[in-house]
Amino acid sequence: MDEAVKVEKQQRKLIKAILDRDGRYLAEDDVELTDVERERFYRLVSTGVIRRDDFVRMVAGIKAPAPEEAFSKLKESNYRRRILAYFTGVGFDNFEKVTTDTVADFLKKYPNPYAFLAPRTDFLEAIKKSNPISKYEDYAREMCDFVQDVYGKEQEYARRAKELTELAFEWQIDQDAERLKADFLAGAIVEGDPWVQSGKAYVLTKELLEQGGFSPRYVLEIGGVEIALSKAFKVDVHEAVIGYVKFDGVVYVRGYYRSSSQGMWRYLADYVAGDGEIAWYGVGFNEESLTLPLKLQKQLNVVCNRGLHEVPGVNMSFFLGGTARRFNSKEEYHKLVDDGKMEGAYYKEVSHEPALNFGVLSKTKLPPESIDVDDGAAPNFRNQLDHYDMKTEMYGDVAVRQFPSMDDELRYTIVERGFSQYKKAWVGAIEVNSPITSTGLKREWVSSGDILTPLYEYKTMTAGYGEEITGERTTSGVDARGVPIAVTLDAEGGKVPDGYLSMWDKYLKLVPMIQRYLYTWREAE
Repeated sequence: MDEAVKVEKQQRKLIKAILDRDGRYLAEDDVELTDVERERFYRLVSTGVIRRDDFVRMVAGIKAPAPEEAFSKLKESNYRRRILAYFTGVGFDNFEKVTTDTVADFLKKYPNPYAFLAPRTDFLEAIKKSNPISKYEDYAREMCDFVQDVYGKEQEYARRAKELTELAFEWQIDQDAERLKADFLAGAIVEGDPWVQSGKAYVLTKELLEQGGFSPRYVLEIGGVEIALSKAFKVDVHEAVIGYVKFDGVVYVRGYYRSSSQGMWRYLADYVAGDGEIAWYGVGFNEESLTLPLKLQKQLNVVCNRGLHEVPGVNMSFFLGGTARRFNSKEEYHKLVDDGKMEGAYYKEVSHEPALNFGVLSKTKLPPESIDVDDGAAPNFRNQLDHYDMKTEMYGDVAVRQFPSMDDELRYTIVERGFSQYKKAWVGAIEVNSPITSTGLKREWVSSGDILTPLYEYKTMTAGYGEEITGERTTSGVDARGVPIAVTLDAEGGKVPDGYLSMWDKYLKLVPMIQRYLYTWREAE
């Protein structure tokens, strides 16, 4: 049976069994399910009437494979035998001693997939902290096979339960999106210049945004300003999202994208165009003045985790570029900035000068030992204000943490990668408390200089401190012209485009601020 057909059948049976509280449906070859029943199920899940316990009870009623059957499959892999040996007390290194009876012992201890969920997660986290990413990926893959061998149909239906829960919340988002269209899209204003491709100009409109699937779907509030967000999409090497900012009763369409090197989301005020591509992203008064506040960063990360949207046959750069000002050259751009003649909300609403100036991110680079902040402006790494996990193209899985300054005037965002003695970190942003503008940015900003040196930096910005990134060479997607993007797969799951060097060994790990952070958070593990 085709896997997709099998999954759909199992989902139908599980929905029917949960709605009617009758596990006998799971033993049927197939069941009829109406659209009304499916919608009712989604509504009950999304509103909390149907809860996790309902799924647990239903799945737990499915009979697991006999120990003999399970052992005949898992014994083919030393990884799976090690997992069995570890969780039954036989001992990780005594995996050759496991037998059918060991499987029976395991099932007494963990009688269903839900009972084993937390232990398996803890096990894989321990593997990740003490091994290369490749070893972790091997164990993660083998763990999936292990639970399938041991639980069989129980595990399959546990997966269906998770999928259906996610589908229910996606359904609820769809329902909410209809309301958000009326609140945010109906009167939205797009202020961007026409997008130019193959000699033709294309104007982004709210109608095209809706047709393309970029209507507002998620909403949050920052400093009294409501911001709705579209689905995420891919523009060259960047993830992007369309923002709808309701400011003084008017909704403005804004473009947000994630910086590859910093991992932080920025506002696109303007850009230099190539033919059908964004050749260069504008830097405004300073790149840091374009970094979005952490609360918005966090929600954008959630949106991105829900998958990337595509519009077949359409250059996705159009949707991001169509929200911003277009320039034909950097010379034209810089002259207008220097002459103070730039137009647009960003240049009117965001302060021209930083509220605090630690210097400019430079090509020459200050010595790493000198990168520090003293007195009240120094970060208090013992007082974490917020935290979330993030998956990025360049760095793979990272953690993002925010801390206040000692005088509580600033907010430091630290991006952290790896575990224990392998942990690396860099400063992603420094935020100052000030009002939100119609761009989604705060009015005031900090010029942080070389404090914001990222883990992987452009070669031209490394000043001799950078080192080559080792790993497998491959390609990852294509650019706006359809040319494959060359990348290096590093040891921790990152996909690093050509043109970057590592700043860890010769620079970041010698920075006093980073050393204090690592000392504090290694101790906290």
